[in-house]
Amino acid sequence: MPKFATLLSRMPQTKDVQMSTSGHVLWLAWQGTLSPAVPKTLAGYGGMDICGDDDQSVWFFFTNDVFLALARLTIWGNFNALPLTVQLFPGRLLLSSKQAASIDIDATLRNQEILVGENLEVWVHPKSRENVQAMAGISFESRAARQGMCAVDWLTMLVDARMPYSSTQAWFALIHPLGSPLDKAFQSGWEESFKVIDEILRANKIKFLIHEYFLMVSLENLLMLRTFLRDYLRAFDREEGEVWPCVCVVADRNNLNFTIDLPKKIGMQWDKLMPGFPYISYRNAYLLGSDFVVQDLRYSHSDAGMDSWCNVLLGEGASSIHSLPLRMASKLTEQGEGGWECFYCGIGSHTAAECPTRRMRPSPEDIWERVGELDIETINENFRDIEDAITIDGVEGMNGILSKGAPSATLLEAIMDITPICQLRHVARHWLNKTQNMDLALEDIARDESPAWELLDRLTAASPEDLSDLETRIGHAVQRYPRDQRLRLLQGFCCVERKDFTRAESCFREAATLASMTPHQAWCEYLQARLDEVEGRYAQAIERYTQVRRIMPQWVDVQYRALVCRVKMGFGEQVLEQFEQMILKDPHCFNRILIDPGLERGRLLVLSMLHGLWSKASEGLEDQKASLDELDKRMQSWFAEGTAERDTLGGHMEEVKRLSVTQNYIAFLRVGDAQQEIRKEVEREIESHVEGLRNRYKRYLDALQDIRDEAAWFPFPSTLKDFSKEFNQCAGYLNWAFACNFGDVEAFTEAKQTLPKLAALLRSLKKRLKVLRMVRDGTLFGLTLFKTFMWVEVLGLVLCFVGVPLVVFFGDKIYLGWLKSLLGDNQWSIQKVLTVIVTIIALGIAALRSTLAFDRQREMLLSNARAQRERSQQARVEAIRKKRLEEAEMERKAKKQEAEMELRRRLYG
Repeated sequence: MPKFATLLSRMPQTKDVQMSTSGHVLWLAWQGTLSPAVPKTLAGYGGMDICGDDDQSVWFFFTNDVFLALARLTIWGNFNALPLTVQLFPGRLLLSSKQAASIDIDATLRNQEILVGENLEVWVHPKSRENVQAMAGISFESRAARQGMCAVDWLTMLVDARMPYSSTQAWFALIHPLGSPLDKAFQSGWEESFKVIDEILRANKIKFLIHEYFLMVSLENLLMLRTFLRDYLRAFDREEGEVWPCVCVVADRNNLNFTIDLPKKIGMQWDKLMPGFPYISYRNAYLLGSDFVVQDLRYSHSDAGMDSWCNVLLGEGASSIHSLPLRMASKLTEQGEGGWECFYCGIGSHTAAECPTRRMRPSPEDIWERVGELDIETINENFRDIEDAITIDGVEGMNGILSKGAPSATLLEAIMDITPICQLRHVARHWLNKTQNMDLALEDIARDESPAWELLDRLTAASPEDLSDLETRIGHAVQRYPRDQRLRLLQGFCCVERKDFTRAESCFREAATLASMTPHQAWCEYLQARLDEVEGRYAQAIERYTQVRRIMPQWVDVQYRALVCRVKMGFGEQVLEQFEQMILKDPHCFNRILIDPGLERGRLLVLSMLHGLWSKASEGLEDQKASLDELDKRMQSWFAEGTAERDTLGGHMEEVKRLSVTQNYIAFLRVGDAQQEIRKEVEREIESHVEGLRNRYKRYLDALQDIRDEAAWFPFPSTLKDFSKEFNQCAGYLNWAFACNFGDVEAFTEAKQTLPKLAALLRSLKKRLKVLRMVRDGTLFGLTLFKTFMWVEVLGLVLCFVGVPLVVFFGDKIYLGWLKSLLGDNQWSIQKVLTVIVTIIALGIAALRSTLAFDRQREMLLSNARAQRERSQQARVEAIRKKRLEEAEMERKAKKQEAEMELRRRLYG
């Protein structure tokens, strides 16, 4: 048995109810497969399918046409097998801010279950019958409830099969082209567009009237309404071709007559409507079915109901569905008294004299950077907060938001920064600006003796009641200083706040004639163009903005204002490409366009254009997130927790991860750029660490080579057992280190862990080397001393033993008789003395020579040992190279021989 509670549990839980309305709830339960005629009939009479299952579903009807639909089903069930049970009872339709639909019914109806019979059964709740007037051919009778049904006095329907039971719903569609009928482009464009619409009307045999460029269409039933809107949207889809922009409004017929005065009776402000997308009430929009998508105009705190206006778009598969889900606050887009917006900020909920920008400081330079960090859902929530604040407290509510410093304050401050050139808070910057760029900080402004500065401060702080007196004081100052263009500007701003736009334009024009510098003249022209825009003279405003643009091409805001005026005229489709070009030059223009209340008339077209850029920017975002996670793991594997590199890179990584989950165009762009920067920074740090580690190993290698060279010439190699063991260990570590890839994190980590061991071994080797050096140097010094001593001693002894006898025997002949007489007869004693003297002299000469020549001999021996080692190493390298060349040559010959054999096999097969 179907249980109603099971179906209710599948409905979305609507917590933030935006709209609700009372009506009729229809619960259907069936056996087997439901006949397609049932949902088709219900939808044809305005039924809205809320939720369904395999054997039951829930529908909602706004009107009493539900009884007509049930009457048709009853007649059809009399001639066809229809195992269907239907319950009709009162309820409310609940719609959330995301257009999720659910129903609210009496608690006693929720726990019902029903047994489906073989034929159609219709059960009507008594409360549903109470508010229904008598219908021809339909009557009711009481009937006992079945098991599982709610205990109320259920009724059944008695239907006269002879009645037609046609739906009572009908609509009028009104189409109005934009522009001036005197314009040639209008005449040719509207003619081509009418041909397209006329083809739709004739194909579906729909009646229509034309009067004063209003095309009025009579739509007799829901099927005709769906068909007309579907064909109209497809024909006027901006991606299908160029069409003239037209406004379309669909209204209930009610008591209206199909006459030429129908546009006046509907009471729409045709010059404020957006072309391209039909305007229709929420009630009728939801009747169109799943082929259409309901698009909210904006968020509104009040007056939001099922009879409020919305737009409809084609469903999936049509280009118009691709739009960003932005909901602008209605208080930011509504027009003020006389249909004018604020001259300073463009918001129509207050006048220029009440504008918060009068007392605000210039926005910070990073205001649009901060907006780029806001998620689009956050922007929608902030618009809701702004709407609530303005609805409750008006301008004070805006000041309260701005003082909080929350994201809503950032959003509102950015909205007010869309038109900065014409705001009072930037006047001082304009006055002293001598260049073509407005980059002068307020702290750098030096005031002169002109009374304009004091009057500017007074104007900024003046209340609306003080404006008349202030204007008088400014007039007196103008009489005293007739050539001071700043006073004329202040007079113009004062007239703007007093809503005397004609006088304000005259003051700005006079200021332009008194201005001596091009930037000041262009600024005065801009203020006049802004007045034209505020008063709705968009064509004149565009012309003046274009003139200022030619003078000051650096002022991007001038070009932007001209495009906004085109959108306000209803020709938003023609400037979408220019908006896109602005965004490509300056990505922050994306958010500026997104949140600009002045683009309300072309909101859906603009959001559709922005969606294309959004989609391109968000492509590959998931891959970037995965790449970020991979980069984070790489960073964590290379740098230990707590290190300076880990803390710095980790902070940057967290910031990019936060941006990667932010649904914002600027965030999308910044993620890719920031990821590349962090990747470069990580790789740079890794390369730095790898290079540092490699340099340390190189220093250890140089130290080991020095130790080896020092120990190369040692007279007692058998005593170097422990020294050689530690030396070989160091050499093994170094050989492994230079053979591995330091770019691999595992090898890098192992090499880093090996460093302390290598350093300890080198310290031990250096300690041992001190002893070895002492033994080696001592041995070398002793051998050098002994060698020199022996040579000098031998030579001295030879001279003694040969020279004394020669003097004794041949002294007289060689004229050394005096020496002979000196030697006397004691020759052997003298020779002994001479031997001692020679030995002492030899020892002294040997010591002196060894001391002087020791360093040179030691370096020579070490150099010889080093040269011998290098020759041996070079010989090994040459042998290895020669062996590799031989192997390569043998491999080449083998391949050549194999190729020749393969060629022979192919030739002789």
